[in-house]
Amino acid sequence: MMDPRARLLLIVNVGLLAVTLERPMSLALLALAAAAPLTLRPPPARWFVRGGLMALGIVWSTVLSQGLFYAEQPRVALACVGPVCLWREGVLWGLAQSARFLAVSFAGLALTLTTPPDRLLAALVALRVPFGLALMGATALRFVPELGQELLIVRDARAQRGRPVYRRGPVAWLRLELSMLRPVIARAWRRAQSLAESLDTRGFDPLQPRVSRRPLRFTWRDAVIVTPVTALTIGALITRILTLLYTTDTWYHPSLRALYAFARRWL
Repeated sequence: MMDPRARLLLIVNVGLLAVTLERPMSLALLALAAAAPLTLRPPPARWFVRGGLMALGIVWSTVLSQGLFYAEQPRVALACVGPVCLWREGVLWGLAQSARFLAVSFAGLALTLTTPPDRLLAALVALRVPFGLALMGATALRFVPELGQELLIVRDARAQRGRPVYRRGPVAWLRLELSMLRPVIARAWRRAQSLAESLDTRGFDPLQPRVSRRPLRFTWRDAVIVTPVTALTIGALITRILTLLYTTDTWYHPSLRALYAFARRWL
């Protein structure tokens, strides 16, 4: 099993690459790479279908909104209906934005499904994160699957009491979706209070030093995975910075023309 510190470092690399890259193809490859760990421990089929539909909805809505309201110049119209046009540059920008969001989301979901909360807490503490913040982060991540399961339960219960959601109008559908979040939020608040009371009755003190029962081990396998990914991220960052200096007329070197061309086409 991969050391949780290695997984956190991979999450950091995904976040940095998501900010650095701009091309839709590069960001799509990053999203696929971030989703690859989900194949090792795939979610239930029901969650898989809902997650796929949600991802398609994110891509479709982002592409459509950016394609319709893109205002930069130059721009090329892909299709027009009267005065309303779908712009090619806006579509590409929407694809890039949705792929960036999906890459970070897939990476976080993979971390949630493959890393136990106690291992995540130990990894954060080993990375010098204050224990109180590490406990808060690990606890919040621990309850993400439960919140999703409760949302499904609420939706099923609501479906048994009336007509399906898809038969309602858009305004009624949105109002119903928002109302179904109330019991989920209420239960999350109640769960947080119970956890706080449990920690308080046990005399929890985040400032006291602690020793993990199962020490972490960063093996050579973890280094083989993390090192090339980190090197790739650093290389992409340096290339991006050099290209930014060139495009802003701050600094230019003729020997880096191949690097500038590579960044323009792939980054």
